[in-house]
Amino acid sequence: MAFSEGKKFKKKPPRLQLEHKEFPVFYRGNMFKKTSHTTAKIKVFHQNDWIWKEIHFKPQDEYKRGVWNWKENNPKLVQVGKKFFLHVSYESQVKLNHTNIQNQRICAVDLGINQSAVCSVMDAKGTVLARTFINQPIEKDQLYTITNKLRKAQSISGRITAPNFWRRINGLQKQIVNDTSHEIVTFAKEHRCDVIVFEYLDQMKMPKGFWGAKKLRFKLRYWRKKGIQNKVEEMAHYLGMRISRINARNTSVLAFDGSGKVQRNAKKDLATFTTGKVYHADLQASYNIGARYFIRGMQKSISEKKWLALQAKVPELSKRTEQTLSSFISLNQALET
Repeated sequence: MAFSEGKKFKKKPPRLQLEHKEFPVFYRGNMFKKTSHTTAKIKVFHQNDWIWKEIHFKPQDEYKRGVWNWKENNPKLVQVGKKFFLHVSYESQVKLNHTNIQNQRICAVDLGINQSAVCSVMDAKGTVLARTFINQPIEKDQLYTITNKLRKAQSISGRITAPNFWRRINGLQKQIVNDTSHEIVTFAKEHRCDVIVFEYLDQMKMPKGFWGAKKLRFKLRYWRKKGIQNKVEEMAHYLGMRISRINARNTSVLAFDGSGKVQRNAKKDLATFTTGKVYHADLQASYNIGARYFIRGMQKSISEKKWLALQAKVPELSKRTEQTLSSFISLNQALET
């Protein structure tokens, strides 16, 4: 019997639990045999014996994803609810594009408050070529209702786990993330973009005065934004597009025309400039996001001496948190002179 400091070891050694997030792999040859494009055999334990069981599957996913020439890895058994599925991963070498900054076309994405995402396609001259708004109002309305019910239940019963509430919340979150990510990548692909530009959100902090359901919704919105960025990065790399992130400070606060700070309405969807012009808040923020990406890329390709001379002509370039679309257009004009 083993002892430690006079006390008996009572804890059992770690072992594989029934509830875990890892699933068995059907290794090719001894557990999995593919007999045709739509049929295969897997070895399963049935009636106290290991037998080969034939399965049929649909090849639509291979057509949709274009993985016919990719290396097929061993399938993995995955349980979703009460059903079991075979997940097959494919492997290939994908080369990302190396387009020069002057020839790039980007998709600047602002993950806003009211809209899930607002995308703007821009070129190196500052011209906005296309725009789109992505939103899921039905899912967000359901999410708003569930979070209120969850906070009400917690206020009555304390900080309960509430698994049923969180199952519905996580399901809606996943739906919004997947739908938004696919819309962003599809939009960027249609307009032949080289780079998708996001805001860097790791320094995001909780605003003051947030509590209860409002605080929970802010957390869910932040997790949703990070999930969208991660999924878009995977999907964009699959297509050879690059991902970039820029400083997020003041992208929504400053007007894209260089007129100064904006005033947002109560719903946070419209911004009023100092000149009196009213514009969509998230759309004008996406302009600033794209402009900051191009300014940073051009600065890397210009010598320090020349950049200081350009800063004298365009003072806003000296501080990245003050750069807007107007600053980028002024930079292009200064380079031409």
